[in-house]
Amino acid sequence: MPQKELQTILSGIKDFVLIISPEREILETNAAFLKHMRCSREDVIGRKCFEVLKEDKRKPSNCHNICPLEEVIRNKRRCQIELTRLDSDNKPRYTELTIFPIWEKKGKIAKFIEISRDITKRKLDEAYLVKIVEERTRQLKETHERLLHQDKMASLGKLSSSVVHEINNPVAGILNLVILSKRILKEDTIDQKMIDLFLQYLELMETETRRISRIVSNLLVFARQSKIELTKFDVNDLIEQTLLLNSNLLKISHIRIIEELEHNLPLISGSEDQLKQVLMNLISNAVESMSTSRTKYLTIKTFSKKNQKAIGLQIKDTGSGIQKGTESKIFEPFFTTKKKSKGVGLGLSVVYGIIQEHGGKIYVDSVSGEGTCFSITLYQELDPQKIKSNLPLSTGTPPDKLTT
Repeated sequence: MPQKELQTILSGIKDFVLIISPEREILETNAAFLKHMRCSREDVIGRKCFEVLKEDKRKPSNCHNICPLEEVIRNKRRCQIELTRLDSDNKPRYTELTIFPIWEKKGKIAKFIEISRDITKRKLDEAYLVKIVEERTRQLKETHERLLHQDKMASLGKLSSSVVHEINNPVAGILNLVILSKRILKEDTIDQKMIDLFLQYLELMETETRRISRIVSNLLVFARQSKIELTKFDVNDLIEQTLLLNSNLLKISHIRIIEELEHNLPLISGSEDQLKQVLMNLISNAVESMSTSRTKYLTIKTFSKKNQKAIGLQIKDTGSGIQKGTESKIFEPFFTTKKKSKGVGLGLSVVYGIIQEHGGKIYVDSVSGEGTCFSITLYQELDPQKIKSNLPLSTGTPPDKLTT
């Protein structure tokens, strides 16, 4: 093809075009490339490609390590890559580059046609978007952490009055035992029977003191705003701790607890603190839903799901249930059927967010007027990145129904 016709064709192409010899000399180019590189034809034609492209530190002997032309020769097909090159002002420019080999009849490469386009703006836009996403993720993480702590404080508020009674009862018992013990010590003669009685009082005082200690300790652990710590733990132990924390609330609400806990469950991986918050919310909701029920049973069941390397947890009440048509909304933040004084509707959205972060699944099955059952699947192993990411709260009813 005559040189003038070739130049006319190349000038009409907006992408940057180079025709390069097997010796890496530039044989031809187009106006778009010259404008992009801010140079003239005399600065380009006949020179080595890596010199023109500001890669003059590269020696021909090590070209095969970084040169895309060698990639074409090695694989015997076209090559497409992204490169960072410097322009005439030594500023980085991002280029999407495709090289096509032109073969001679004898199977040797006659020349390379390099077609590239500047994607610097796209790369800078992508970097800007990544920065915005990171900032929004950080803000969501902070908001999520505030919601978690706010929900904890709401749960603690519900527990406060019952915990006062829970602590006052053993304190009053200990006080009475101390008074009785003082009377025994004032006796002129203390026989073996008195000593045995005295030892019995001391054992009762020790038991009640340890009970108070466990309640206060659980409250402090639950209330703290700590960093998420992944541990291996027994779900049954977590359930017992949570029931102890709620024991007086359940007692004064006349709730009968039915525990169907499978023994020797495999340990699960996750945040013990956050999953305790899940149980606190579900138990609290169950107690409120049974406030007007004649039959008040709260059934807590655990079982292993060996085929999934997971454990199942069910919390079932005999309360008022969920009204038809609202099941799909109960996990949405700020959705609530309670009166204004009873809460702002964060509890179940927090529960759903925590279960999602743990890679688990939660499903609700409810019949209005008969009760509600929350079913949860938790896995034995957890990718730390899932929970560290603190994903924003999701909404909607999860589709996976847990079966035994």
